Amino acid sequence: MTENPEAEDEENTGAPDPARRAVLAQELLRALGARCPGSRTELRGSLACGTADAYSDIDIAWTVPDDRFDAAVAAAPEILAAVRPLESLRSDPDLQHSRKRRLLFAAFRGLPLFWRVDLEIGASSVAHRPDYDRDNPAARGDGWSRPASAPAHAVAARKAVLRGQTRIAQGLLERGFRRIDAPETVSATGPGDWAAVITRLAEAAAAREPGLRPLADRVMCLAAEELPQLLWRSLPAAVREQVDVLVVRGRNIQAVRVMRECGIEPTPGPHDCMDVLSARHTALADRMPPPPSHDVDTLVAAADALPEGRWPSRRSGTATPGAGSSC
Repeated sequence: MTENPEAEDEENTGAPDPARRAVLAQELLRALGARCPGSRTELRGSLACGTADAYSDIDIAWTVPDDRFDAAVAAAPEILAAVRPLESLRSDPDLQHSRKRRLLFAAFRGLPLFWRVDLEIGASSVAHRPDYDRDNPAARGDGWSRPASAPAHAVAARKAVLRGQTRIAQGLLERGFRRIDAPETVSATGPGDWAAVITRLAEAAAAREPGLRPLADRVMCLAAEELPQLLWRSLPAAVREQVDVLVVRGRNIQAVRVMRECGIEPTPGPHDCMDVLSARHTALADRMPPPPSHDVDTLVAAADALPEGRWPSRRSGTATPGAGSSC
């Protein structure tokens, strides 16, 4: 179990830390397996394949003996919450009444919204049938909030934009608007456009279902926090390379000019460009020259090395005459 999870109840800023996600995934695997003897837990998806990025979610398969399936489903919320406090837990409506397969979607308090946990609970007898009951009308339930799925679509869309998958993001947002019966055609182009659409979807979902307000607020914060990453990814590769060279050389004004004049629409604002520069300074820290030392001995040595006649003598406090100077 995570020690003192409340101490970490602040969402990461910038790109989420994959090492932290890996620890969470292992804690979940251990907790689930320990609760049900004879069960098997394993990672699925990109984490299992080694293709995950910082924004990948956590896919877990929990295979349990058939005679313990109902007990495992009933215990799942308690097991997950014991690892870390839950912010939300939903069940896939297509499998809500399945006797051998369930799919739960869990979000944990204080962790990046990208790190949703998709927990598939399956009976051993259907472990080799990943689509079991998927098209079975008797397995479907109605315990599902359509407005609640809209913020989930907004988070998935933000993830897609960060990965450069703008068409996928567009489709996710349009499906999100349909979930709240407010169909909209999304035609975002620049980073600010994506943030605005995601914010609008989150606000609309909270208006339909006031209980979603805390989640909607987190989604809107996410839209604002990730803006520098979105702007950076929207720049052409050659421009990103040029900006990095200028940042390393300390030419921040030129770097801002390059971003603003590179031709992307809408033209990024100066403040947005400065946010990008701040992120690049952090990313390029190992390439930046060390700052000059300002201790007294270093400054005195530098002063002594200056040509005579240009600066006051540190000993006498008077100007030292040089060639061509008048007394």
